[in-house]
Amino acid sequence: MIMSKMPLYVLAALMAVGCSTIENHQQAANAASESAREERMEAVEVQLDSVKTPEDALARLAEGNARYVADSCLNPHHNHKRVAATASQQKPFAAVVACSDSRVPVELLFDQGIGDIFVIRTAGNSVNDDVVMGSVDYAVEHLGVKAVVVLGHESCGGVTGAISDMEKSDDSKVDELLSVIRNDVKPYVGHKDSLDAAVRLNARVQVDRIMASKHVQKQVAEGRLVVKSAYYNVRSGKVDF
Repeated sequence: MIMSKMPLYVLAALMAVGCSTIENHQQAANAASESAREERMEAVEVQLDSVKTPEDALARLAEGNARYVADSCLNPHHNHKRVAATASQQKPFAAVVACSDSRVPVELLFDQGIGDIFVIRTAGNSVNDDVVMGSVDYAVEHLGVKAVVVLGHESCGGVTGAISDMEKSDDSKVDELLSVIRNDVKPYVGHKDSLDAAVRLNARVQVDRIMASKHVQKQVAEGRLVVKSAYYNVRSGKVDF
């Protein structure tokens, strides 16, 4: 064979050239992929900055969650440019009332960034006091959000405790918390096998509580706001509205 007659240094040189060519092609492919990703991210950021309707807001959340589930997050608005742009004011397009559970990272699971979502978190995503409802009203009245989403989730500890027979703890506010949630999911108290149904009911009850606000009702009637319940699967990462 011809190659067997070549000096070793010639073969080594040819192999080095070949490896270098492959590496150059790989670098070019990586650069092209990164460029395409940046273009997609910029397009998404333009969409996020131009949310006009409740339908737009829900679409942006759904699209972001689809990217999250597919493990193809673009991480829009995750840079110091966005930090500077939002330093003087915020204008989120949606508010999300979520559980405090560490497995429910709201901005991440919707693939949103700084200034996109006004997040209100309580154990069991309950809106059963003035502080939480006042936060919702603030998002609607002063920040002009186009959507309010109450996000329940699989394996919620608050709802689990509310429908189970948990022992009371001395000098703890946990009992009061569970009592509040228990009142909202009464049909499922004592039925631990109905946790998912109880979680979904709890989210819907919070939506009803938010919709009792006359200001919210007015915004919804005028087509400027939508209030929805949703369910987050902690195993798949998917949100069902």
